[in-house]
Amino acid sequence: MVPALGTPGSYTERGRAFDSVVKHLSGGDVAMRLEGLARRYIANLNPWNPGTRPVREFGRHADTRHIRYAIDPGFGVDSETLNRDIRRTEPESGARSHSNNPVFADFTGRLQAPLITLHETADYRVPLVLERNYRQKVEAAGSGKRLVQRAVASAGHCAIDGRVREQAFDDLLAWMDTGVVPRGDDLLGDLARLGR
Repeated sequence: MVPALGTPGSYTERGRAFDSVVKHLSGGDVAMRLEGLARRYIANLNPWNPGTRPVREFGRHADTRHIRYAIDPGFGVDSETLNRDIRRTEPESGARSHSNNPVFADFTGRLQAPLITLHETADYRVPLVLERNYRQKVEAAGSGKRLVQRAVASAGHCAIDGRVREQAFDDLLAWMDTGVVPRGDDLLGDLARLGR
């Protein structure tokens, strides 16, 4: 794949088209995008390696039927064609049910207590756009007042600075004690502006 596509910052023409799709999947031209993508690039190109047990387990639960892919103009294919022709993945029967395996079940969005999430802008293991999806699910469940989300400009996964984590924890405790909602970021807006 690397000879055909190149690498972040040094793509072939086909690689630039691939990068355009990945950019849209992850939330746009987010802060530190190429740095984050470079860290996960090779691993993400081969996520279905059948040799490791954890990868096989994740694969049983994968579901791409609902994903809407997008691509920038000028690559010889439009988003409609891409979505019509792309191969889709379905989970095994019952793989995403609460009773069979709650770890992989879809979130309900029904929050029972205040929650603050922290997410790196350029996390290519769990892309920032998933925070938007979570916000939409929580809003649809009527729990939006219980969720505060924060984006941190970083190229990694679960590597947020300890001071940032401690401040979020202190803010969560204060919220629970006083009822005053702490500041958060708008994850329904333009994700590319966050953390800049």
